Amino acid sequence: MKTITQIGPNSLAKISGIFGVFYGLVIGLLLAFFGRIGGSITGVAVPGLEIASIILSPIIYGAVGYVSGYLGAGIYNKLIVPKFGGIEIEIE
Repeated sequence: MKTITQIGPNSLAKISGIFGVFYGLVIGLLLAFFGRIGGSITGVAVPGLEIASIILSPIIYGAVGYVSGYLGAGIYNKLIVPKFGGIEIEIE
């Protein structure tokens, strides 16, 4: 067993940000789709909702993912590892 005793904050932040962008794209597409359906059912269409949700959701989710990954790595390195030890993994 090997133990992960430190995580690079920038490394985790980049990966979390990339996952956030893809998650935000899915959410943005769903918002656009259901916003279009809701607008056609109710007759109240919001101009630009589809484009705004497809563009803004990945940016916002990516930024939040980056910041949370950076903070999460710092919390892991400074608070979790000294008190509870690192994450044990098995490598072949």
